[in-house]
Amino acid sequence: MKEIMINRGMFLLRAFMEAKKEHHLMGILLVLWAMVTLLFSSPEMSAGINQSVPLMVVLSLITYLILMEVSLWLLNRFLMRMGCPPIEEIVLKFKDLGEWQQLIFLWACYALVLLAGVVCLAAIL
Repeated sequence: MKEIMINRGMFLLRAFMEAKKEHHLMGILLVLWAMVTLLFSSPEMSAGINQSVPLMVVLSLITYLILMEVSLWLLNRFLMRMGCPPIEEIVLKFKDLGEWQQLIFLWACYALVLLAGVVCLAAIL
């Protein structure tokens, strides 16, 4: 049993090292998902509380982070394929907008991020 766990750990470590730098966070979150599920299913963690509630909250937060990472990755790929400037250059152009345009853009981004978080929480619960 111990050898199997060591082999799995070495396989995950090798796969993590071979992955691109942009995929490291995604791998960490997916491994965290599995570890949290195992942690909350242990008998010590479920004594006295309903074990599904904290597990669902943690899993919804991890889902939210995974969705944000995938969205950023898709945005970068989309910009690259369309021939648009990289995201760093677009951020530099943000200062050229008027103050009210910056404020509207930031409020819209905040609303979308908040909506995505609420949807992830509602989907898991």
